[in-house]
Amino acid sequence: MGRTADDLPLRLARAMLWASFGILVYIRAFSALDGGADLLGVLLPMASYPPLVALSMWCWSPAARYRLFAAVVLLYFLPYPFVGQSWDWMPWTVAAAALCALPTRIAWPLFVLGVAASGALVLLPGFDAYPGLEFQTGVGYMIVTADDGLIVFGLSRLVMAVTRLHQTREELARTALSRERLRLDGELRRLLGGKLRAIGFRMRTAARQEPGEARHSLREGIELARRTMAEVRATAGAYRVDALEKISAPIESPRPARRVLLAVLVIQCLLVLKNLLYVRPGDWPALAIAAVLLVVIVILQVLPESRAVLVAQSLLILLPLAVFPDAWDRLLSIFTGKLLLNVRPPRSWVIVGVVLGGHLAWFLHRIDRNYLFIDDIPAALANFGGHIMIMWLVYCLGRLSGLLTVLERTRHELAEAAVRRERLRIAGDLHDILGYSLSAVALKGEVAERLLGTDPARARTQITALGSLVEQALEELDSITGDRVELRLSSEIDAAREVLASAGIDAVVRVETGPLPPALDTSLATVLREGVTNVLRHSRAGTCEITVSGTAGGVRLRLVNDGATLQEEAEPTERRGTGLDSIAARTGGRVTAGHRTGEIFEVLAEFPAPAEPGGGPCGFPPVSGTQALSDVRPLP
Repeated sequence: MGRTADDLPLRLARAMLWASFGILVYIRAFSALDGGADLLGVLLPMASYPPLVALSMWCWSPAARYRLFAAVVLLYFLPYPFVGQSWDWMPWTVAAAALCALPTRIAWPLFVLGVAASGALVLLPGFDAYPGLEFQTGVGYMIVTADDGLIVFGLSRLVMAVTRLHQTREELARTALSRERLRLDGELRRLLGGKLRAIGFRMRTAARQEPGEARHSLREGIELARRTMAEVRATAGAYRVDALEKISAPIESPRPARRVLLAVLVIQCLLVLKNLLYVRPGDWPALAIAAVLLVVIVILQVLPESRAVLVAQSLLILLPLAVFPDAWDRLLSIFTGKLLLNVRPPRSWVIVGVVLGGHLAWFLHRIDRNYLFIDDIPAALANFGGHIMIMWLVYCLGRLSGLLTVLERTRHELAEAAVRRERLRIAGDLHDILGYSLSAVALKGEVAERLLGTDPARARTQITALGSLVEQALEELDSITGDRVELRLSSEIDAAREVLASAGIDAVVRVETGPLPPALDTSLATVLREGVTNVLRHSRAGTCEITVSGTAGGVRLRLVNDGATLQEEAEPTERRGTGLDSIAARTGGRVTAGHRTGEIFEVLAEFPAPAEPGGGPCGFPPVSGTQALSDVRPLP
């Protein structure tokens, strides 16, 4: 399967880490050439790179991480018997591997130990160092080891964070959805559950009482059903329009990125002071001024990001270059990285190209002056590569932080969208399903009340059935906040026939399809519920015809009654309700309604067949003959 745009953040993050390793390879290669190494001396020191790349690029189990760490350590020592001291003896790969592979409480002490060991190596007998500069050489080794180790670790952690967020971008949505369902379930139970149980209690009480007492209990139950029905509709409307709370607080730049960048900046400032001690020995006023400026630069890095902070820090990096050109240029890479990050391309690439070109020219110019141990082109290129590495690090940390922020915001937006969809779904089910059941309770209760004076036995049967209808409504309330309520068209046809009969409306039902898929069955049943409710509320029908038939592309439900009037058809939308439009929008079907000849009113709902092939031309096997559930002559 091909990659999609959703893979872009992950691919971009990994590409940045690959590029960082490429720059480090470039630096170490020229550094080895500067030390007089041959081709073997250039390649062997890189033996520990592949396991470090694997360790920092992908997520592994603890056992696999420990094995990769052991491989880095062993391969780090491999070159020494072959290349000796022509290799820069800096265990930055071991330091980076420790941070990437081991638990924090073990990793950081080992990291500090590795950094200290790299500086102590210059004290070993026979170590080839410039006479009198052992201390500066040791400090330089420690700084480079810490710098490179932190660079790999910082970029690796951010890439891992991007990977985790990319792979789990929908987890927050699932968590928020579950939390919202639980909240709404408790809210609906408190709001409606008690009222439904009270309605059921009154109906069961009426079924046991004598006609006179039963009439009073029945009226209380009917009135409570109507009030509850109004509350259901108000609650459904509130769920549609209520503003959602934010899933989380505003997202900030990741702390690991800020900490790594701060640590690298501090290291670069220490390098500046080290170089100043070499090029200006004894010039304590200049060193004091430089130290104050460096402290201010570090403080600005700690402050919240803003344009003013960026401008101030950039000026403190650029202006002292004229005074301390042979040391302050270490900070130019920080400025170049921020420039690349904050200026839009292609203008940023042009400016950075000019800066880097000037920087390289300055390095090559310093060869003739023999400053800072730079006495040949490989050394100059190696040092220039170090500046490119810092520039790239600043850019990558900023971009990866942005990717993390975008991914985290996307997770929150997915969660909010899932909660919003769930509230709309529950609102629709409340209106379409629970509202219908309460309408049926109120209608059948009124019929039973009228029968109490003429046919008490039949009235008692009707009242007993009301108890079962209320129990059904309670079950529907329980299922509304779970997975989508599943209805069955056959059961709804039986219920429609019964409730229409209770209202004195004869039903003609024809079903010309066989078994339907559950989702389509529920959609048709829901439309039938809403349509029958509208017939009961808005018409004076004597006959209602219900027809379910297959079409070339799906299935059609036709609901026709003969009790509509032009005046009733002209009623405002808010009085007639918007249930059918809501159902059509939520189920992917098409529902139309309108007047036909005379007082005939028709509701027509069409739903597409599922993608899987089925029997019959429309995807649903026809039944043998038409199922007529009434002997009344069909409407024209």
